[in-house]
Amino acid sequence: MVPCTVHTVRRMTPQSVVVTLDPGAALPRFRHTPGQRVTFCLDINNTPCLRSYNLVNQLGDLPQVAVKQVAEGGSSQLFNEQLQPGDVLQVAPPMGHLYDHRLDYKAHHLFLFAAGSGITPMFSVAQHALKARPDHRVTLIYANSSARSIMMQQDLDRMAGSKRFEVFHVLGDGATGEDLSTGRLDHAKLNRLLDQYRSKDLPEVAFQSGPAGFMDLIQEVATQQSTPFDVKRYSFAEQPFVHPQDHSSSALESELTVTVNGISHTLPNVSRRKTLLEAADEAGIAMTANCKSGICHRCKAKLISGQTFQAPSKNTKRMPENGWILCCQQRPGSAQVEIEVC
Repeated sequence: MVPCTVHTVRRMTPQSVVVTLDPGAALPRFRHTPGQRVTFCLDINNTPCLRSYNLVNQLGDLPQVAVKQVAEGGSSQLFNEQLQPGDVLQVAPPMGHLYDHRLDYKAHHLFLFAAGSGITPMFSVAQHALKARPDHRVTLIYANSSARSIMMQQDLDRMAGSKRFEVFHVLGDGATGEDLSTGRLDHAKLNRLLDQYRSKDLPEVAFQSGPAGFMDLIQEVATQQSTPFDVKRYSFAEQPFVHPQDHSSSALESELTVTVNGISHTLPNVSRRKTLLEAADEAGIAMTANCKSGICHRCKAKLISGQTFQAPSKNTKRMPENGWILCCQQRPGSAQVEIEVC
């Protein structure tokens, strides 16, 4: 986790904000690819939890996330009602894979489908594609309950000034007065939109993000087209990390692989409430350590893959170099973790 100062909090809609973060000297670690997200370690009602949000800033700028309030008392309410410039948040650098960089080898038509806050990864993809190649084209179908709930609207309006970007809004409240853009998106409307916007000149690639029912509809109609196409999903439900004290989640175990003296040991069900050193000790893996408080540094290991997070430490002044961790101070933070003890 990297301490990041809240630079600005900008209101987008009555229920959403854009938060700009300043990671200071760690800014290079926040370079990202389209559709990647960062994970925050937050304190919600005296309970630590990990929550991920998609990055919406242009590459090279300070990291930004857009957060829509979806529940009372949760992380989205903290971002929308409590966060202030100057606050410091613990943030894990970007992760995830949505956009294949090979798409930029030649011109494509990118077809994007979003509903509600699902716009954030699709906005990231659109923003990148328009800059990556002068011959990429992007079409966005964006569903919302009303015009007041459209996130990133100013940015989308600005982007729509390009002849290579089109956005079609579908509003549930019927404010447009037009049949195709009024009410819920269904099979008939989606087929008409595809007839209108699909490209005959460029190879197409499609992405989608939103509620499960919305994405199932897109996928079903896409496969029923006379020329079917695949749609890559972005799911907010798949949080990459789980805090061991976050009892709202059942994903509290990890597969831990420990390599010592060239011999690998795989531990399939390691509790995320245990440190890596505790898990190794219980499995009978010999790991050198003269303390369990982060002082001796003899349990230092190289993090090969996966994510870990810091347990409460009595010694924060002396830390291992980048890419290395102290097994007595780190707990599993992802489904699979691999370390090598040197």
